[in-house]
Amino acid sequence: MSKINDPENFRGRVAYAAQVIARGGANRRIFDSCFENYDGDEVAVAVLRRSRKNPKLAANLAKYLNLALAEECDRRMADIPTRKLPEAARQSRQRANARRASE
Repeated sequence: MSKINDPENFRGRVAYAAQVIARGGANRRIFDSCFENYDGDEVAVAVLRRSRKNPKLAANLAKYLNLALAEECDRRMADIPTRKLPEAARQSRQRANARRASE
């Protein structure tokens, strides 16, 4: 499994997504996988927050993310500091896995 595809590699997935967006890179399958571990909201929020300090990232963000949805998620997670997003993401994955197991 690629480290980018590893659900526990939250920081790596955020970094990769931010890098692709900042350089205006191609939206390939591996980019999509950054958001597909039942913690896509947390990944989007982390990228959105990074964009506030990175002009290149901010300039391209709307081409890759639904900004209204990312900002809504950021408002919902306003009480979670950026440094704690990896733990919030882990909890989202655990809840999703529990729901799937109970089906």
